[in-house]
Amino acid sequence: MREILGFYLPLAATSVLMMVTHSVVSAAMARTLYPTVALAAYSASHSVAKVIESPCYAMQRICLTFTQGKKSFRKVKNVTLMILGILVLVQSLATWTTLSKTIFVNLLGVSDEIYRGVIESMQIFVFWPVFSTMRSIYQTPIVMHRKTHYTTLNMLVRVVAMFVAASILPRVLPTGPVGAAILMMGLGVEAVLTFIVSKKAIPPLVDEGPDEPSLGYRGMFAFVVPLVFASIIQTLGGPMITGALSRTGNPATALAAYQVAMSYSLIFNAPTMNIYHVVVIFGTSRERLSQLKLFSVILGIFLTACLALTNLPAVGNWIFGGLIGAPQDIIPEAIRTLRYFSWLPLVASLAEFYGGVLLMQRHAFWVTLAKFLDVFTVFILSMLLVSLFPRLGGSVGAIVMVSGRAVEALVCYLALSRVSGRELLERDD
Repeated sequence: MREILGFYLPLAATSVLMMVTHSVVSAAMARTLYPTVALAAYSASHSVAKVIESPCYAMQRICLTFTQGKKSFRKVKNVTLMILGILVLVQSLATWTTLSKTIFVNLLGVSDEIYRGVIESMQIFVFWPVFSTMRSIYQTPIVMHRKTHYTTLNMLVRVVAMFVAASILPRVLPTGPVGAAILMMGLGVEAVLTFIVSKKAIPPLVDEGPDEPSLGYRGMFAFVVPLVFASIIQTLGGPMITGALSRTGNPATALAAYQVAMSYSLIFNAPTMNIYHVVVIFGTSRERLSQLKLFSVILGIFLTACLALTNLPAVGNWIFGGLIGAPQDIIPEAIRTLRYFSWLPLVASLAEFYGGVLLMQRHAFWVTLAKFLDVFTVFILSMLLVSLFPRLGGSVGAIVMVSGRAVEALVCYLALSRVSGRELLERDD
């Protein structure tokens, strides 16, 4: 367990720091000239840009799953660059063509006032898939050599850069796309540092032996395509939630409160994002997987308990009003929204563990199905709750997000009874 923690904790710290930066972004937007509009525009544009960028999250898993040495790493890099070209094209179409109005105004129902801010943010978000792909590719050698402390150091520099930007940009761009600019500035710094560390501080990957199995591009794409679709499907929940919140009684307040509460809750959810890395590197036996399962459950319970403490009115008012500096009119709704977000770390840790075992055994179909049912749950529940309880406001987003992840965890668990991953969990060493 000590070896696992030594590998996991730097990755978890990296993810926590990354989520802290989202609260830095929210705090910066709260200091703009029109904070409620800025937060709502950022929430809407971020939800769509995240869908386009989402395959980059899958690229991290693709690179780690298939990289065995120099040759396989080169193949994986070529595949990810092909995907990147498609993502940049789609982002450009969603930003600079009439497709943007179809998405944001007709489908998501944002107002004209918010739409102007949305387009400004989308123009900056075009760099998102580029920086994310660069980071995903060159983080692979770092993780393969178990030098995960470098990822934490890179993230620390990113956080510092974003704090500096957050202290300057609200004054320079009081009505501009402050949130998107800060996020892309930080991600760009991290991506460049990851490239430098991978080239200068990490030993080169070894050459595969002649007898080692080599997967061709066709076989790689057969695994990659379902996983890419799974990532896209899951992030579709973001625009669905935005569309639902745009139809509540007070959409601007609901969107802003949801954005603030989600940004904060993701700090506590962040450590669950690295469970997959631990499963791939250490989940080689029944004993190790049993340890990892117990670790995932304890981690989820602990993070949920920590997040629940913020639901206390005094703590919530201090964090949202004092630390983040959110507008006073959205703080009560942000605290109400956070009550439902408190359950997210627990269900996410279970989804990441069971999904990680499935992907380790290369059963991408079941992971794709689980994420599809996650989004289907989000869609049905969001429409139902907005219709029946429009005054729930931002809480609608939290309820449906937690419910979707719970469904995903359940489907992944049930799928393990039909594939070799469950056999690996149950057989002796």
